Amino acid sequence: MVFGIQESGKTTFAAALWHLVDSEEIPTALIKGKHFGDFTYLQEISGSWAEGYEVERTKLQQVENIRVNLLHAASGDEMTLQFDDMSGETLEQAFATRYCPEKFVELVKNAEGMLLFLSANRRNDDSVTILDAFDAEEEAAQPAVDPNHWEPAKAPLQVQLVDLLQCLQRPPFEAKPMKVALVVSAWDLVPDGDTNPEKWLNDRYPLLAQYLANSEGILNLRIYGVSAQGGRLSKKKDGPGPDRENLLAIVPASKRIRIVGPEITEHDITRPLLWLAGLESAI
Repeated sequence: MVFGIQESGKTTFAAALWHLVDSEEIPTALIKGKHFGDFTYLQEISGSWAEGYEVERTKLQQVENIRVNLLHAASGDEMTLQFDDMSGETLEQAFATRYCPEKFVELVKNAEGMLLFLSANRRNDDSVTILDAFDAEEEAAQPAVDPNHWEPAKAPLQVQLVDLLQCLQRPPFEAKPMKVALVVSAWDLVPDGDTNPEKWLNDRYPLLAQYLANSEGILNLRIYGVSAQGGRLSKKKDGPGPDRENLLAIVPASKRIRIVGPEITEHDITRPLLWLAGLESAI
C-alpha cells in the first residue's frame, strides 16, 4: 500500500514508475506485469512527467483506484502496488476528524508492506524552534486568544504521521506487522552535504524516526531518497519550468530519475518495491 499526506510525492512517483516500466528504456529489477482495465489516468500523469511538466497531484474529489502490477521475471513472482486513494488530504482529514473511507480500512488489512512518502521539499517541523514555542505560549496568554482552541492542520507533520501510523495498529484497522520502505521524495532539493536519507530523517524528523525504528507494527524499515521529477518544473498551463529544458536533454527520460539508499541502482525506483516483496535475494 502507498501512504503519505498531500504533496508528499506519491503522484509523481506513480507517474515516473509507470513511465519506467512501460517504456522499458532501461533495465529494471521489476518489469510491467499484466494489466486490465482503464489506465487513462496513469498514462496522463506519466505523459506530463515525460514532457517535463509538473505532475499535478490528485484532487480531493478525484479518487483514482490505481493498481500497478509488477513482475519479477527471473522468478515469475508478482506484486501489486496499490494507490487506492492518492489524495493525501484524505489522510489529513482523518487525522483531524478521526474518520476515513471504509475501503481504506480494507486496503490496510490486506497490505503486506507499505511505501511511505515524505517530501524533502516540505518545511513543517524543522523550521520550528524552542523560541517559537515560547512565543506561542505568550500569545496564548493574551485575552484575545482562546487557549483551548487547537487546529489539527497546524500540528507538526511528524506528529500527524506518527498518530496515523499508530492508528493502523488499532481497530478497525488492526494491520499486521509489515515492512516499510520510506521514500524521501524531492531528494534533489536536499543540501549537498545530505547524502544519507536515514541521517536526514533522524536530523529533521526525530519523532518519526524513533517511531519507525521501534514500532511493533513495523517488521523492517528501509529509507530511500528519490528524485522522481528531476528538477523544478511547472504545470502545463503556466508554461515551462526553470529546469525543463535541461531535463528534456536527458535521454532516455528514465535517466532523470535518481534514487539513493540500500541495494539500489541509480535510476531504478522498482528496487524499494523489490525489497518490500521479499524478492531482493532472488536477483
